[in-house]
Amino acid sequence: MRKRRGSGFFAGIFVGVLFSMTFFLVMYFLDIQILPASSLASDIRNRAEIVESYIDSYYGKDDVSDQTISEYAAKGMVAALGDKYSAYFTSEELKSSMEDVEGDYEGIGASVRYDEKTKNKTIQEVQKGRPAQKAGLKAGDILLSVNGEDVTKLSLNDTIQKIKGKEGKKSELVVLREENGEKTKKKITVTCEKIVNQTVTHRMLSGKTGYIAITSFTKETVKQYENALSDLEKKGQKGLVVDLRGNGGGSLTAVVDILDRMLPKGKLITEKNKVNGDKVYTSTDEKHFDKPVAVLINGGSASASEVFAGCMQDRKAASLVGVKSFGKGIVQTIFSLEKSCGGGIKLTTGEYLLPSGRCIQGKGLTPDVEAKNPSDLKQFGGKDDYQLQKAVEVINEKTAELKLILNNLFNFFN
Repeated sequence: MRKRRGSGFFAGIFVGVLFSMTFFLVMYFLDIQILPASSLASDIRNRAEIVESYIDSYYGKDDVSDQTISEYAAKGMVAALGDKYSAYFTSEELKSSMEDVEGDYEGIGASVRYDEKTKNKTIQEVQKGRPAQKAGLKAGDILLSVNGEDVTKLSLNDTIQKIKGKEGKKSELVVLREENGEKTKKKITVTCEKIVNQTVTHRMLSGKTGYIAITSFTKETVKQYENALSDLEKKGQKGLVVDLRGNGGGSLTAVVDILDRMLPKGKLITEKNKVNGDKVYTSTDEKHFDKPVAVLINGGSASASEVFAGCMQDRKAASLVGVKSFGKGIVQTIFSLEKSCGGGIKLTTGEYLLPSGRCIQGKGLTPDVEAKNPSDLKQFGGKDDYQLQKAVEVINEKTAELKLILNNLFNFFN
């Protein structure tokens, strides 16, 4: 019989739209004495011993390790909670989850977008010079199978896990690609490498409007965003579009650091957390962006990206353009169990409130300017991207208004 041991606390709060579960939740309940430890622990042991005896006697488990069975048992315990944002992680899953937060990982250098309507998992971005590009993968490719296994009915995370792996791992992908109006299947073999995830891309649009797209928020995102903003400033940008469409979230710390760069001194969010108690995040006045800003959002914009968009909207620093966001206003904390039973857990431990005091859990953010893209749009940021065109219009209107105000002030004082 295993003795219950304390878990190690993994520093850092993770705000993300990814699913989750947790064996630790049982231990968490025990810690706060909602259920007597002896009663629950004893019941779990008794059930496990009875089930194991039947498996040993009538099935046998020579091809399944005890560790695998215990891990699935832990996952099942957490699944009973009915919280899709809490999860029990195996050691490998814990490592992968933390890579998402840290911003470096072993993978192929491509991001995948999940379409709620079609259920398609589509390659959204292929990073230049990364394994995916070298292998011939292209944005717009729809994933059909990985190493011969159909992934069309798997979750987005399960699909990604089948592709990601240690440096040198090879995966054979079958994708559906549309070229010249015809759809054909392509077989592509790609090899994992050590990658610092490029979560930020940028370019200058017409009329000196800067454009920054953020696919997720990691530790690396802060530096990448600062570099992108600095480059656009050097090139004389007159306004900025920040594209958060399809951005499912990430590190709360990272998004707060970026907001500190964008906003003057003031309140950002209030985090109500069972782990560390309530905490108010604020921006300093060391730097802030003083040009017109439009933030692009859609149904795939969630969690940390909603923190950014919501703070910019509440602080009157940007107009939101697009369609209503996902609506995830709760916070997860990752706990490492590597020093005890192995693996880790992610638990929903709190919620956050925007500067105005509103919580967007289950509600989402409503754009200031609603704009819908055609259903057959293959890639964000292209010439057929109506939402982006609308965001640029918003920037141009704000720039014109600002210019008029400055001219009026000049005439008044002269």
